[in-house]
Amino acid sequence: MGKALMLCFVLFIYSRQLFYVSAENSWLVPALYIFGDSTVDPGNNNNLPTRAKANFLPYGIDFNNTPTGRFTNGMTIADCIAMFLGLPFPPAYMNLSETKRSKITTGLNYGSSSCGILPETGSSEGSCLTLDKQIDLFKSTANNDMLRENLEMHLAKSIFFISIGPNDYTLNYFKNSSDISKLFLPDEFAKFLINELAKRLQKLYELGARKFLLNGIGPLGCTPGMTNSIQHKGECVEFINKVVNLYNVELSTKLLELQSHLPGSLFIHSDNFKHFQELKENPETYGITNMNSTCWIPNQSLCLARDKYLFFDAFHTSQGANMIYARRCFNETSICNPLNIMQLVSA
Repeated sequence: MGKALMLCFVLFIYSRQLFYVSAENSWLVPALYIFGDSTVDPGNNNNLPTRAKANFLPYGIDFNNTPTGRFTNGMTIADCIAMFLGLPFPPAYMNLSETKRSKITTGLNYGSSSCGILPETGSSEGSCLTLDKQIDLFKSTANNDMLRENLEMHLAKSIFFISIGPNDYTLNYFKNSSDISKLFLPDEFAKFLINELAKRLQKLYELGARKFLLNGIGPLGCTPGMTNSIQHKGECVEFINKVVNLYNVELSTKLLELQSHLPGSLFIHSDNFKHFQELKENPETYGITNMNSTCWIPNQSLCLARDKYLFFDAFHTSQGANMIYARRCFNETSICNPLNIMQLVSA
């Protein structure tokens, strides 16, 4: 209880600091624009007809005890990155009126749970903001009258964080009813998926984006949702890990290719897979004591030391884990390369 109260106090202090940071215009970048899935969704799905929602406790229990729609106990990776940049948390686009959207210049979040790179991904869960739709919404944001005079410079110096791809596997390729798995072998699907992503990244570039942070896919076969099944008995499903890591290899190569073809662009690959492996090898170094179990089991139990758990629910990481990952990407080049976020800011 004391720890939860302390975190609420930290969030309160942080909210007060944001007022002064904003007032002094001293944030590190003009804005942070976020696209993706449940790893970054701050509540967009609350306003959509879908089963993929997290607008109930214990989600948000460490976010001032408020279930905002984030699929974790507190802050997402996107929130942590915004905090390190000195920016307000980019609000959910769907939670704002047109008037409020027009007044925000420090970034918006278009992320939508259950969505993927492919338009059909997530349709089994209901409606979501497809990546194409998210980019269309950003296009309307770029027409904001408050940005018009300095739009090109504003966008060129802002950071575009894209965290997407896992659902293209879990809710598409790996599903027994999926037609796409019959069309592509794993390496072929990885190439296809990356080429589809590249088309969307190029569209963002054409709209003015220059600094990109791309989150890779972590070892999905090691999530509690996979390992806690009867047949796997707590062991990682290595076949799944090998398949999704093909995507990461293709992503790294494609980002280098895009950067060489798109003048003025900078792309960072955030290697979630490698980060997990390093956490698993040295959990005590990062303060994580439980790598395998989920903190919260619906209708059963909720752990107390939530920041000691890697996973909050069966598929999503805890606030503590999100903070570790964001901090490493901000300061190190071991998992975020060829630049870390701070270097991207200065570039």
